Amino acid sequence: MALKHNLVAAFLGIFLVSQVVAAEPPADAQPAASQEAFAQKMRSAYRAMIPSAGAPDPVAEVRSFTIAAKNPNRLIPARLYVPETAAARTGLPVIIYIHGGGFVSGDLDTHDVLTRALANGVQALVIAPDYRLAPEHPFPAGVEDNYAVLQWASAHAAGIGGDPRRIAIAGDSAGANITTVVSMLARDRHGPAVAAQLLIYPNISSRMDTLSWKKYGETNFPTRNIMSQMLAMYAPKGVDPANPLISPLNGNLGQLPPALVQVGGLDPLRDEGRAYAEKLSASGVEASAITYPDAKHGFIQFFKNRAENPLGEQGLNDGIDFLRRKLAVK
Repeated sequence: MALKHNLVAAFLGIFLVSQVVAAEPPADAQPAASQEAFAQKMRSAYRAMIPSAGAPDPVAEVRSFTIAAKNPNRLIPARLYVPETAAARTGLPVIIYIHGGGFVSGDLDTHDVLTRALANGVQALVIAPDYRLAPEHPFPAGVEDNYAVLQWASAHAAGIGGDPRRIAIAGDSAGANITTVVSMLARDRHGPAVAAQLLIYPNISSRMDTLSWKKYGETNFPTRNIMSQMLAMYAPKGVDPANPLISPLNGNLGQLPPALVQVGGLDPLRDEGRAYAEKLSASGVEASAITYPDAKHGFIQFFKNRAENPLGEQGLNDGIDFLRRKLAVK
């Protein structure tokens, strides 16, 4: 009962933020301080949900480190998760996991339970980047951070016990958006090679004009108001939100890695995720979508809360099975 209360209270906190901002001018007309205040409230609300994800599973090792990147020169904080039963093995597949949070929130701790479960389930090393967030660092900062992490993983996989020929990218929500955008950059910049992309309830378009948005966008998280605010911070005035690197549904999807798209039946993002899988398939990419009836946004991240997310564990296992197949894990 306490777990359910925590989850509901945290979501309520996010909705209250939404209602306060709804009374203010549009985000692109607000001073930077107002946007930063909104982002901080979102971050606090998200971190308040950490206990609702449940107890983290043991893994063999969790290592904090930084990845050096250029243009601009910076250090990207990251965590490496080594699966529990594979501590002495080498040549493990590698998953780069890009956390969600609407481009403005989320961090390594909010997704710790999920990344551990993926490491153990797939029997893979998981690298989780703590990438730059809007509004302090709008597009393309987060994208470039995660692409730099992919480059690092390809160059250094052997040194951490990984196989550079078996690298996948995965992410949820905004992290799934960045996942497929990084896959586009890897194609267009001629590497590194990506074996698969797991897209967990991705936001793929800035239009918010699908049937699922019309049906659930005013009531179910992420609401239209919250998404509008977050997109305005990620793609501020002067940046076209229809840019394919912000709205991948608008892009050239040929020659991308195989993809699994997972969506909740009650999620406003449901239909754009389905449309993305269909467009990938039409572009010659191996892609499929799974819809989980009666599931809301976040159901896989909070899979341990079975009372609230009865399909969360199934969704997690479907993603694990997909990654194991594409990474040739026996």
